[in-house]
Formats: sequence, C-alpha cells, structure tokens
Amino acid sequence: MKSNKNNTFSYLNNKKTKELEKLLKIMSHLRDPDKGCPWDIKQTFESIAPYTIEEAYEVSQSIQDKDYDELMDELGDLLLQVVFLSQIAKEKKLFKFNDVVKSINKKLIRRHPHIFEKNTNIKSPNDVKNQWDKIKEQENKNKSKNTNTLGKITKNLPSILKSQKIQEEVSKDGFDFKNVNDCILKLQEEIQEFNEALKTNDKQKCLDEGGDILFASINVLRKAGINSQEALEFANNKFTRRYNYSEILAQKENKNFAEVSLEKKHKYWLKSKKINL
Repeated sequence: MKSNKNNTFSYLNNKKTKELEKLLKIMSHLRDPDKGCPWDIKQTFESIAPYTIEEAYEVSQSIQDKDYDELMDELGDLLLQVVFLSQIAKEKKLFKFNDVVKSINKKLIRRHPHIFEKNTNIKSPNDVKNQWDKIKEQENKNKSKNTNTLGKITKNLPSILKSQKIQEEVSKDGFDFKNVNDCILKLQEEIQEFNEALKTNDKQKCLDEGGDILFASINVLRKAGINSQEALEFANNKFTRRYNYSEILAQKENKNFAEVSLEKKHKYWLKSKKINL
C-alpha cells in the first residue's frame, strides 16, 4: 500500500499530468494552510508584487545578454508569479488562473479584429499599433470614469518608463514636436536652463531643471523610436564592461586602477573603448 505522502504527490510522477496542471497543483499545495510551506502560506498580493517586478527585469536582462537558456529559466520564474498571484486570488474567491487565461484570450481577439474579423484595412505594423491604442482607449473609458489622458498611466512605473509613456500618450492628442531635431533643440534649451540654475546654488531649482533635462532626453529618444529604458540599460552595461576592463589593464601593469592618476585612468579607458567593449 502506498503512503499518504506518495498519494499526495502522485501528480508529480504522473506522465499524463500536463506540466501547467502540475504547476498549478504544486502552487496549491505550497499554499495549503495545513501541509504547505510556511513562507508561501504567509505571502500576500502586496508581498509578491515586488518579486513580480524583479522577475520581469531578469527576463529583460537575459534577453539583452542573449542567454536563451537563462531566458527559459527566467520566464518560468515570471510564470510562477502569475500562478502565485492567481492562487492567492482563488483563495480569496476573486478569480482563478483559468480566468486570467480567458481574459487575455478575449483581449487578444478583441484587439486584433484585422485577424479575427478579417479587417483588410490594416496593413502595416503602425496601423496595428494605432488600432490597438484606439481599442485600448475605448476599453479604459468603459472601465473608468476618469477621462484624463494621463490618469490611466500606471502610477508606480519606473520613472524612465513613466516619462516615455506620458510622452507617448500626449503625442496621441497631437501635443508633440514635429521631429527629433525639435526635440534636440528643446533638450539644449533645458541644459542651458540647468546651467543657469547651477549659478544660483538653489538646490530645488537645480532639481527641477535637472528633471527637465532627463525628461527632454527621453523625449529625444522616443521621437527617434528608441526605448529609453533599454537604451540606458545598454549604456550601463557598456560602461560596466569598459570600467572592468580598465581595471584589468591596470592589474596587468601591477597597478591599482583606483590609485593611478586621472590621466592614466583615461588612457586605460580609451584602450578598453578601442577594443569595442
């Protein structure tokens, strides 16, 4: 006779059990008040939310690194967040995982009428995006009484993403520069105003004008079709690679990079830059 434990976890070894079904059962068991994991049982919507954000960033990082084995692993971690939150919702009788799947299925069909309703007027990726935005805008109007253009933007987005989103939304209303060159002129104007603020030694004014520089910089990239968050992450990674190699170059000469002169540091930096790191 099999033990109760083996019977409890029989789904783990059952080859007929589909992997997604197995994942849902594992999560349900981990949250069992009597037999589950103390840590998993303790979690709430609020405590899991930061992990969800972290996992999304780790997915993005694996894509940038072109590490597709890692991407597979990180996508699993991200899926776990969806399953975990859905399990909590199920326990609170709010909705189930299957409801989440149904919701996105309906949304994808609703937002692709050119595919599922054979609307032949949509021909380019830009046409698709414009249609998607219009459908999404109508959905938001139906959901909320808030008619403010910027009221629908998620409040806790990272600042860079929020800035780009703000600019994209007002652009739909025609509040935008004509071209990227006009955006660059605006950035130059903001830099000049920051320089003037520096002369006043007014920290609040410098903070205000410094924010305008960042906002205008993001607008330049947006107008050029570049995602600011992605661009900055690439810049961070590039700087890190070059700085690390500069330290290695110093070590090869039996020197401590931190202790050499700024002029010498710059030479190491130029060498690392030349090898296209």
